[in-house]
Amino acid sequence: MNLIGVEMLFFLPIVWGIYWMLPPSATIQNAWLLLTSCVFYASWGPQLLFVFLSWAAVDYGVGSALYWEQRPEKRRGLLGVSIAWNVGFLIFFKYVGFFAESLNALLWNMGVPASVPVMRILLPLGLSYIALLKLGYVIDVYYRRIEPCRSPLTFATFVCFFPQLLAGPIPRARQLLPQYSTPRTLQPEMIASGALTFLLGFTMKAFVANWMGPYVVDPIFADSANFSRAMHVGAVFGYALQVFCDFAGYSFLAIGTGRLLGIELPENFRRPFLAKSLPEFWQRWHITLNTWLFDYLYSPITTSRSFMRGRYALGFILVFLVSGIWHGAQWGFVIWGLMHGFGLVVHYFWDKLWKILCRWDRDWVARRRSRPYQTASWVLTQGFFVLSLIPFRARTASGAFRFFNEMLHGTGTASIQFASTNDSVALLLILGFFLAYHAAVLPAGKQAWERFTQLPAPVRGVSYGLAAVLLALFAPVGVGTFIYAQF
Repeated sequence: MNLIGVEMLFFLPIVWGIYWMLPPSATIQNAWLLLTSCVFYASWGPQLLFVFLSWAAVDYGVGSALYWEQRPEKRRGLLGVSIAWNVGFLIFFKYVGFFAESLNALLWNMGVPASVPVMRILLPLGLSYIALLKLGYVIDVYYRRIEPCRSPLTFATFVCFFPQLLAGPIPRARQLLPQYSTPRTLQPEMIASGALTFLLGFTMKAFVANWMGPYVVDPIFADSANFSRAMHVGAVFGYALQVFCDFAGYSFLAIGTGRLLGIELPENFRRPFLAKSLPEFWQRWHITLNTWLFDYLYSPITTSRSFMRGRYALGFILVFLVSGIWHGAQWGFVIWGLMHGFGLVVHYFWDKLWKILCRWDRDWVARRRSRPYQTASWVLTQGFFVLSLIPFRARTASGAFRFFNEMLHGTGTASIQFASTNDSVALLLILGFFLAYHAAVLPAGKQAWERFTQLPAPVRGVSYGLAAVLLALFAPVGVGTFIYAQF
């Protein structure tokens, strides 16, 4: 079961209807959310539900123990237990096979006829997201930024809330625990906003991402040697659009579902393709992951008394190396992370140089604000991000190098041939939707949206109905799953 599956047509209305018929009690509402979240989780693997709940129970116990324990060495020990527990969970389920395969490859290259057994383990749903969510909670309790959650029911609901299970966002305890601790009341504005956000996410995922993958991206990456260099460029840009709409779409689906149930999940995407620098890009893309990494990893290590103190550039490389590994046990993700780590280092030193120039001559301030500089910054930022997606999509170093080489020097001549006019229309609709989504924050776009919201309700209803009809006509049925669900 997922948020765009056929099952959700029955599951979500039942959850929503019963939820708002319940008495306005936080305990009763949380019990219903926890029950339905367990059903959602069990639909992906009933045998792992007990593992998941016991995994969460350990961090609840650690948080409660930290509240009563005052001795610093004991508190550090409890924090170490939570870190070891969650990181150990990740390594066992997600990386044991990767380490074994890498060791086997190394031994083979060294001429050693040894073979380490490779374990194939069923990956628990939302493993990486839930690990960071729980670690953030324990770390905040350790530093006394928040009080520990006293209610096991509230904590379990915070961890298991089904919209965030597949692919985030990664909320903070200080954002959500107060919401779960108080009764929720039905608010028409929240319902309307949730429905519109859900429709936006559904359009991104069910139409854009699910169409771009099988019709444009997958055929070229699967047989790249036979396609022209122009098709390689198109595939990379197509994948950028696909992965954005896949992940941002899920985030909007989760946020919209949360609002329908009176829960406000954190923003996860803020039109990243408008960013004019890498730091700005990562303030707009997967916001909850990047703020988590910088709050709980980058800031502590670069301000500590260790070797890393003040080594901000090295901190960028380390953080994005962790981000790459977090995404998956593939060398392509590691390369992707290192690319962005070094990209941020280049920006860091470039920014320092420009500040020196600005202090030397104030004309440099105007140059940096000029349109040519801003345009060049945007082109370099977006071009770098799109190129970095080659190893992200290829997953292996050899596959990424081969695709990049073919994009520059390939001799293939094939191109994508659409089977019907509907496919060409779908591509035009996708490009129009993508441009309209980003133009909505521009002055003209804001003005147009305000005018639309002032139209009579029947007119807006017909517009939403037409959007639903277009989705029914052009959205692929039963295609794939969420790319980021595997992370």
